[in-house]
Amino acid sequence: MNALKADPRTVDLRAQAPHFYSLAARMLELFEEEEMIDVLTETFKKRSTEIADQAHNPRGALGEGAEFLRGLDETERQLFKSAHESSKSTRTWIADIKKH
Repeated sequence: MNALKADPRTVDLRAQAPHFYSLAARMLELFEEEEMIDVLTETFKKRSTEIADQAHNPRGALGEGAEFLRGLDETERQLFKSAHESSKSTRTWIADIKKH
């Protein structure tokens, strides 16, 4: 928890648990910990911003991006995939408009 409080973007959540957020949600169903809820909410917000930035970079899955992807849990990977596909579709749409 201390690492998540310090800088959640640097924590390899996948190494902790491939389904980190699902596990955390289940734990919170069993134990109502306000501090844990706050830390996990802030963690998700901060990491989501970084995920969106990486996903909108056309080379986001290459170079440093590949290392970044390795640390994402399954929920974050789905978020990345959705954001990446959305960005890709938008670029294609804009290119099509410019052709006509």
